[in-house]
Amino acid sequence: MNKKELFLGFALGLLTTGIGLFLVALLFSFISPNFHWQSLQNGDLLGKYIALGSLLNMLPFFILLSRKKEAMGYGIIIAVATLTLSTLFF
Repeated sequence: MNKKELFLGFALGLLTTGIGLFLVALLFSFISPNFHWQSLQNGDLLGKYIALGSLLNMLPFFILLSRKKEAMGYGIIIAVATLTLSTLFF
């Protein structure tokens, strides 16, 4: 397995989750973004938002699989698993 492609898939998974987290926060936020981020951390909702944001990873995962880039797809799976474990602490 190519470690470079695995790392690129991991980075793509984290980037896609960050974009998804931003979109989910933007979609569900009716207050200022700064106050919204603080209320997410205080109200134990950050893990739930990260989980919703990681749903966006399905799109690049299936695109990579259709282009026969299994190592990058495996990197996205590792990124999602890492984020899943991190939601236990948020």
